[in-house]
Amino acid sequence: MTRRLSGSGSITLQRFPEARRLPLDFVPCLFLAWGMVLLRKSSAQARIEGWDPRNRSDDDYAVVDDTIVGRIYREMILGKPKWRWSLQQIPEAGPGRPIPPPNQGMADTLEQAQAAFAKRYEEVKRGK
Repeated sequence: MTRRLSGSGSITLQRFPEARRLPLDFVPCLFLAWGMVLLRKSSAQARIEGWDPRNRSDDDYAVVDDTIVGRIYREMILGKPKWRWSLQQIPEAGPGRPIPPPNQGMADTLEQAQAAFAKRYEEVKRGK
């Protein structure tokens, strides 16, 4: 499935089918068209990182740009599902550089959370 999102720019997403057992070099993920940034299931990222993947929700994603730069996950807030996103680091800036606010947000859908994350990630990479 391929989807084009709109926002400040357009993002093309490709979803790969889930599989029970995949080699670590092929894990289910969403490719975002801004560079080589991946939206990958946290359970798959946990296997790659050597963490225990069993306590990861199916609605929890790591945002990866050579290294983990953020997270998008679903949580229930006042009985309604919401998608929370957070920007954790910018690889080009080096380790420990604080991300200026806003470095997190909430959306009603996964697609809205992806668009908000993508917009903020690009702003921070450009120094805004």
